[in-house]
Amino acid sequence: MKIAKKVAGILMALLLILGGVGHFLNPEAYTGFIPDFLPEQLVNWGVGFLELALGVGVFIPPYRKLALRGIALLMIAFLPIHVIDVLQENPAIGSRTAAIVRLGVQFVFIYLPWFARRG
Repeated sequence: MKIAKKVAGILMALLLILGGVGHFLNPEAYTGFIPDFLPEQLVNWGVGFLELALGVGVFIPPYRKLALRGIALLMIAFLPIHVIDVLQENPAIGSRTAAIVRLGVQFVFIYLPWFARRG
């Protein structure tokens, strides 16, 4: 079980690092999810930086559990965005099917760091 928790933590860290880098290299992929009332570029860069910091934090032993908790909380914070995307006529992620699948994946992204943190 300890190995599974370590793998889950590393997987989430790598996904966050890749996502964080993506916010800077391909910001258009994320802007559709940012509500209109928020400053698009600031939110995109802020989330990108936060994802990078949390992902890297998993690899720093004294910060591992804190970073994993932060990842879980960030994924919970993103949950309403994915629910709203499912309800949109034209989901930001593409099709309604993709939005539904992505919403399901979000629950996995909430669980994995929480699971990994407990080990």
